[in-house]
Amino acid sequence: MRSSGIEDLKFVLRRSAVLIIAVVLLGVLAMNIIRHVGGPSYQASARVLLNTSDLSLAALGISEPYQDPARVDEAEQNLIDSPDLYAYAAKRAGRGAAAGRVLMNDVSGTVTNNVVDFKGTAGTTRGAVGAVNTVASAYPSWRAQVKGRAIDEAIANLRARETSSGRTADLARQLQQLQVLKTLSAGETLFVESADSAVKTTPRPVRDSVLGGVIGLVVALLLIGARELFDTSVRTENEVEEALDAPVLATIETLPRQHRLSVLGANGGRPSDEYELLAANVAQMFSGHEGRVHVAVTSAMAGEGKTTTAANLAAALSRRGASVVLADFDLRKPALSGFMGIPPSAAGVNELLSGGADLSSVLWRIEPNGDGSHMQVPAKTGSGAATRRREATVEGSLMVMPGGAVRTESANRFVGLPALLERLPSDADFVIVDTPPALLVAGMAEIAQSVDGVIVVVRHGYVHRRRLRALGRQARSWHAHILGAVLNDNPAQDGYLGGYYYGQQ
Repeated sequence: MRSSGIEDLKFVLRRSAVLIIAVVLLGVLAMNIIRHVGGPSYQASARVLLNTSDLSLAALGISEPYQDPARVDEAEQNLIDSPDLYAYAAKRAGRGAAAGRVLMNDVSGTVTNNVVDFKGTAGTTRGAVGAVNTVASAYPSWRAQVKGRAIDEAIANLRARETSSGRTADLARQLQQLQVLKTLSAGETLFVESADSAVKTTPRPVRDSVLGGVIGLVVALLLIGARELFDTSVRTENEVEEALDAPVLATIETLPRQHRLSVLGANGGRPSDEYELLAANVAQMFSGHEGRVHVAVTSAMAGEGKTTTAANLAAALSRRGASVVLADFDLRKPALSGFMGIPPSAAGVNELLSGGADLSSVLWRIEPNGDGSHMQVPAKTGSGAATRRREATVEGSLMVMPGGAVRTESANRFVGLPALLERLPSDADFVIVDTPPALLVAGMAEIAQSVDGVIVVVRHGYVHRRRLRALGRQARSWHAHILGAVLNDNPAQDGYLGGYYYGQQ
């Protein structure tokens, strides 16, 4: 199996661990309940030995012909499975016809190498021993009767001839031989071992638990297989690249719960390295680009991590020495203010579009060290500002424009977003725009005409291939092309950076 296939299998098992454990425990519990509800069961065994030689043929001086052992055992098994045996055993024990049917349900026999093993099962030790001994002790005489029926018919025919034609020496000799055959046929079986105790077969907690666990594991694997067969959610880089016809620029692993909101700090550990890789790829794409670079970050559906990606991409670019403006254009559900620690009441894009605020009042400078510090600063404009910044410091800057208060009529404001991009500080190297989900509202379609590229965030196992392909088709009408994708919330993989989290090794 290829290493990618092994990794996929390991991932499926990891994400299904809870389901597997739950179904296995349910199987264990169900099996023990079934066994206890059914009550205890005991099993006793008795054995009958079959004679391998035909005494009657030897007495008559006839050589015994070869018989296939398998055919012999098959014929014997047919006798053992005959209902007449159990009816005979019940009658021999002084019981009625109903008892014969009970014996047939409680006792079974198998023949192997001329040995018949009878096993009797009952709710008590006494019942199991009594049932198996009743059948086993009756088997030799019943078997003799079955084999003696043909001889009895022959004897009856000879005696009828003797009555009608008179006794002759030849008839007398034949009758004598048949009597010998009848006598010797009963010696072909020998009851050698009767049951005197029984073994408890159910409930047996350890064995029942193992059996229930195995059944539960099989059921769990079948459920997982069925789920994987019908699950069309995107989980691999190949699926993302095929649906969007664009490369995966970075794979972001699932963030530990305590770091879900932000890894903006320079010592963010492994996730920070992954965002640094994304920033490096984006910067390389626009190396030598004149003027500001506008990059929109979107997703097919809500909840895929586009805001987290946009924020950390902006922070990573600023740590590379770039001047970055991060704008929240998701007017229906702005989230950057909470992400960056900006007061929820702060004015933002919605107020700018409605004329309730000016640009200088909605820009917030965020220190890219991730400590949450920020201060309100006026917007700087002019072509010389960028030059002075680069000469003054090696470090970049990060300014954030929050979304502001949500307005019910925000759908009509999307048309004003392209013009707003032109009003942003001219000294910025990158403008990173957090957009609405591309398949839900028209915001991304409006913005796409005024940006230089689009990054699509795909949450691992969240969006279905059909929706991602729909986004890919929609992107063909955009002025800006898709730069690539970010596979977000990917399960942790062992590798070069394995175990390297947040400055701990």
